Parts: sequence; structure tokens; C-alpha cells
Amino acid sequence: MSVINPVTSTASSNTANSISAATKNSMSSLGINDFIALMTTQLKYQDPTQPQDSTQFVAQLAQFSSVSGIQQMNTSIGSLMDQLKSSQALNATSLVGHAVLVNANAAPVAAGQSIYGAVNTPHGASNLNVTVTDTSGQVVRHMSVPIQAGMSSFTWDGTNDGGQAVASGTYNFSATANVAGQSVAATTLLASKIDSVTIDPTTNSLQLNTDTLGTVTLADVKQVF
Repeated sequence: MSVINPVTSTASSNTANSISAATKNSMSSLGINDFIALMTTQLKYQDPTQPQDSTQFVAQLAQFSSVSGIQQMNTSIGSLMDQLKSSQALNATSLVGHAVLVNANAAPVAAGQSIYGAVNTPHGASNLNVTVTDTSGQVVRHMSVPIQAGMSSFTWDGTNDGGQAVASGTYNFSATANVAGQSVAATTLLASKIDSVTIDPTTNSLQLNTDTLGTVTLADVKQVF
């Protein structure tokens, strides 16, 4: 006939109840308060004739210290990120009213408005041309762009090849360069003025809201002027 130790039986029951309650309350990992509650329960209901192994007790204390340190570090990192976001937003307000140059090949143009842009100059290019077309694909202007190292800038005055002002609308820009006798497509960039800045709540990235090119990120900006 076996004898049931009432102390160990009570401890096992209470420990099981504590674990069950913790599982029901949360599906996430144990927090510091849960860790302390479980460790205190072990000490309170341990068998006096067979006390908790000191080695295991020290190991649990080490785990508690690690958990506490990680949570404090996460709190500090979160606070630092909030400060960086605030600082980033504050610095970005100085960009409002400035124009930025970003990779783009289309922009809305009002009648009589000029558009400033640039072309990423291909290495070894001997000449560079920009073609402006309307939404139907009809060519309205051909422009020869002076070649510069890095980026070759251009300005379209809003007129067609006949010198007449074009109607308001969206216009497309494409660039080609002659490299060693071959026609090579080149990337175009267009300028737009920044109206406001916001921070994306999902990615925490800084967004620049422009008057003609919509929303762009700070990483898209190639030049500010």
C-alpha cells in the first residue's frame, strides 16, 4: 500500500494549477511576474525532506536575470526609436518648400509650366536626348541634353517642337544615349516641390509629399535644391 506525501501532493497540485492558469491567460512567453510567481511557488511548497536542488535554483535565478535584462533592453530600444522618429520628423520639416529630384518618367504639367529634370548619364555616352510624349504616346518635344558626369540636367519649357505651349496634362519623359554607336536607354529624374512630410506608421519610414510626383521616400531623393 503506497503512502501519499501531503506536502508534495499539495505542491504538485498548486504548481499545476499555476501553470494551467498562466496558459489560459496568455499564449505568449512568460513575463517577469509569472516567472517570480512560479519560482516562489516552488520554494513555498517544496518538500522539507527533499529541498529544491540548489543548482537548479541558481540556474533559475540566472534565467530570471536574463529575462529581466532583455525586457529592460527592449524598453530602452523602444524609447530610443521613438526619440529617433521625433528627431527625424523635426529635421524633415526643413525640407518643406524645397524641390527634390527623384527617379520618375511622368509628371502632370500645367499650361506654360516648365519642368526641371535630369538623366543618369551612361558611361561613355557621346550624346544624350530626351523625348517628351503625351498620354496618347504622341511625341511633342525632342531635346538634346548637354552631357555631364553623373547626372545631365535639362529643363523643358512646356512647348512643343514648334515652340507652341502644350495643353495641361500628364507628360512622359524618356532618354536615350549613344554609347559606342549603340542606342542605350537611360534613367530619367524629375523635380517636384515638397508640400509636407509624414511618417509611415507601419514602416516608420519618412515620406515626402510632393506637389506633382505624389509621395516619395527620403531614400528616393537624389538631390535637394
